[in-house]
Amino acid sequence: MPSSTTVRRLTAPVRPGAAAHGAFRRGLFAGVGAVLGLALVAALVGAGRTASADPPRQLADRIRAQEAARNAKQVKALTTQARDLATRLMPVLGQMETAMPHEGRAPRAAGAAEAGRWKAVTSAAVAALAHPPSGDTGYNVARSDFSAAVRALDGAVDSYRLALGAPPSLKKRLVAAAASQRDQGIDVWSIGATELDAVDVDAGLGHQHVFLQVAPDGQSLTPDDEPEGNHSR
Repeated sequence: MPSSTTVRRLTAPVRPGAAAHGAFRRGLFAGVGAVLGLALVAALVGAGRTASADPPRQLADRIRAQEAARNAKQVKALTTQARDLATRLMPVLGQMETAMPHEGRAPRAAGAAEAGRWKAVTSAAVAALAHPPSGDTGYNVARSDFSAAVRALDGAVDSYRLALGAPPSLKKRLVAAAASQRDQGIDVWSIGATELDAVDVDAGLGHQHVFLQVAPDGQSLTPDDEPEGNHSR
């Protein structure tokens, strides 16, 4: 009868701290993975925020640059236009000064033909400044002042032309009204020229003086002492 052999398996003894040590290592790795995952998420979120914040700032900067360029272009065009109008108006104002002098000098009346030539110049100036394009506040103020000024000068010419055919009792009042309108137009123009000078400097074009060089009535503003183009950039 065959003999049976008993096979005994030898098992390594389990150390009491081994299980706890393995659990600790697994927990450590899991914790590190979680921390790294959170850090990656935070980095991605931060990058997304930065990327989404940059385009609006760039857009705002681009809009500001475009507005500044447009404003400088409008201001330069208005300065050229005002200078041209002042050149055309100066001879008319000189002749009006002869017909309606300041400081009590004796007037030398203008005839209908001469007053008609005044009208051609002033009405053209009114038309040139009608329907202005909108711009920055300073530009709008200066242009509105120039427009109001030439309307006053045009009204002065109308009053004087009416006086030419009026009876003596009315003629004197009409001439006085024409002189007052003329002075008002010059005064308002000087306000616009002062505003435009400041706007030119702000736009980088430097000082620009487009004042009407006529006999003052004591109310008109005068240009500053800065040379033309000074403080341009």
